[in-house]
Amino acid sequence: MHKYFICQVCAKYFAHFNNLQIRNMKNNDNGLGEVFQSAELSDRMWLFFQKNSKAVLIITATVIAVAMMFCFQKLWSNHEIANMGRAYASLITKEDRILFVKKYKKYPLAGAVSLLLGDEYLESLEYEFARSAYKNAGAILKHHLLFPRTVIGQAMAEYKLNNITGAEKLLNSVIYNRKIDRVFRGNAAYALANMLKNERKSEQLGSLLKDVSNIDLSPEFVNVIYKVSEEN
Repeated sequence: MHKYFICQVCAKYFAHFNNLQIRNMKNNDNGLGEVFQSAELSDRMWLFFQKNSKAVLIITATVIAVAMMFCFQKLWSNHEIANMGRAYASLITKEDRILFVKKYKKYPLAGAVSLLLGDEYLESLEYEFARSAYKNAGAILKHHLLFPRTVIGQAMAEYKLNNITGAEKLLNSVIYNRKIDRVFRGNAAYALANMLKNERKSEQLGSLLKDVSNIDLSPEFVNVIYKVSEEN
């Protein structure tokens, strides 16, 4: 696509200068217009280059510079991705993963690593760090399939930090968003059902149970959520 665009630009400019040269030569009293019209193609090209050599050189240099920049960018991107792959393969500790996320934060893989970090922090009861890691993962994976998973993780961290209202809001943003895969929506509904039961919010739990049958969740999730409400 880039090569095609460059060729189109060149063709457009050369055609423009060629037409301009023909018009100039026709209006010139020194007879060069007639010479240009009767000359062979190779002679025409030579006359054209002589008349517009500066413009031709500028255009050529510009095209070469653009092509070199594109090639350099492509090579650098491939080099960076290769380095990222090697760095990912060597991840061992939390510190390694933290540094990896900071260095490659513009790539989705860094978001997935930050998501795993959030899970580790949540498991080790480090809820502040977990919330931060999930938020960071969400920022990187905002337009990725895994984004709802980061929201659910953050909701769990918020709940552990006693931000119950914030946790409910996050889970509801997943449950009632029909653009999100229903597996994630089912997971969010299950998490919210458990949360509401633990907080003895029976009215809100009852409302959720009414909704789960109508919001296109997988049947297995609906059954599990109903079982949550039946447990003592």
